[in-house]
Amino acid sequence: MIAKADTLESIDFVPESEVLVYCDDDEAMKQPDTFQFCPLGVQLYTCKPIKECQLIDFTLDLPSENGTCDQVACTGLVAQCCAEDGVQERYRVWVKFLDLGPEMAERIRLLTTSKRFTCPFCLNF
Repeated sequence: MIAKADTLESIDFVPESEVLVYCDDDEAMKQPDTFQFCPLGVQLYTCKPIKECQLIDFTLDLPSENGTCDQVACTGLVAQCCAEDGVQERYRVWVKFLDLGPEMAERIRLLTTSKRFTCPFCLNF
């Protein structure tokens, strides 16, 4: 039986471009190089599947200019979730942001461009 994550708890951006994802009460999952993040949403990896078409509330811990992290509450829609080929207990999850304002979208765009997390669609703009 596969345990399903009830929700995505948080996405933490830590120094040296490391990204950690927390689901339910599980340990943090370090994201692989294929992690993508942009003002449209996030493609991340979890150890449990998250139900598709589910609204989720989660927190982004984004680095700020003064070296601390700002916690930003977000709502997203799980657009897709599928098992990662060849990797046991790893699921690729696509979440579309639903409530980012223009200022936060621009802040995410700047962060993701500098850290090279930007999705291929946003690289064209």
